[in-house]
Amino acid sequence: MSANNHMRSTSLTIITFAAVSCSTIHANAEKAPLSLSELQKSDLIVVGSIRRIRIESERSRFENAFGNYDWGIYVTLAIENVEKGQLADTEIEFRCFRVKSRRRAMEYFSPSGHRPIPSIGTRVRVFLYGEKQKWSAALPNGITPPEANDDESVWPDGRLTDAAEISDLRSLLYTYILPLELWGILIFTAGPVAIGAIIFTRKFRRRTPEVPNATGKNAGPDGE
Repeated sequence: MSANNHMRSTSLTIITFAAVSCSTIHANAEKAPLSLSELQKSDLIVVGSIRRIRIESERSRFENAFGNYDWGIYVTLAIENVEKGQLADTEIEFRCFRVKSRRRAMEYFSPSGHRPIPSIGTRVRVFLYGEKQKWSAALPNGITPPEANDDESVWPDGRLTDAAEISDLRSLLYTYILPLELWGILIFTAGPVAIGAIIFTRKFRRRTPEVPNATGKNAGPDGE
């Protein structure tokens, strides 16, 4: 196999690995929706209307190694009714998130965020964990319709949809453009192959005899 063919084969392997990694990650990253009985174990259950949505880029709390980022989505809720727990405030802010980027392919096999996160003005029931000023919605379906009272109705079913600002969130799939695993392959495989190809090409050129130019020094008086 020539050096050029070897390089093409290596490049194809790398591209295939990248494509497979990118296409299969999200199919395995989702956490199963919680049942109604599981949601009811929350520290606080409230019904209210969404007033504000604030979005920040921040370090991931699940994959907390350097280089992993999430969209922190902070939802302000005007309280209408407290169904479980103690709450004196008429308005609270709680946290949701969506994955922004990960360093490695395997780091996508962890919770990928809350769904759905409805738009401002939507009336919802929210299942919360934590304490004052540090509330987080139950993951992944801690925001439900206010009348949801069985397992099927608390699972995302299209009645509640993401707010426009949530749907518009864009991010890199990987923090460093490619997963670190693939960068390792590029460095330890493609690098030596490229060096070998350069060496092979130089040796091949040295061994190839030069063809005299018909107009050069070897041509006769009449140019024959």
